[in-house]
Amino acid sequence: MEVKGVYIVDRLEHLADCVGISPAFAKAVEFLEKNDLNSLAAGRHEIDGDNCFAIVNDEAELVAPAERKVEVHRAYFDIQIPLSGEETYGLAEFDSAAAGSFDEEKDIGFYDQKVVPVTLKPGEFAVFHPQTCAHAPACSLTGPRKIRKIIIKVKA
Repeated sequence: MEVKGVYIVDRLEHLADCVGISPAFAKAVEFLEKNDLNSLAAGRHEIDGDNCFAIVNDEAELVAPAERKVEVHRAYFDIQIPLSGEETYGLAEFDSAAAGSFDEEKDIGFYDQKVVPVTLKPGEFAVFHPQTCAHAPACSLTGPRKIRKIIIKVKA
């Protein structure tokens, strides 16, 4: 299966190459460059109000990709960065005919779709484009476990 949804996977030092994607991306990059990600407290960190914010998860529960539905966003890009261990993401081009539902208020929908696994290590990031890239985060190919990670939500 080929993934056609728009996503980027790269080394964290190349995230600045993405600043042209959205006006708020520059603020996300600045936040990442100015902060020690491993010492940030768990929870939400304001970067630019609702235009850009970070969520630090100290105990992201990783499970097999088959146990996760894909998620899709309409208003925000997701920048996902594993900090303490490998994390696998199931990727797929969003299929609007897939079984599932979307919560407008929370800007998230969960759907049943087949995915292609992509694994990231600490020091790498993934950007998932809203509306086109369905992704199943917090997966592991080596069994259930917990990791520390950061998710940055960037207004499209």
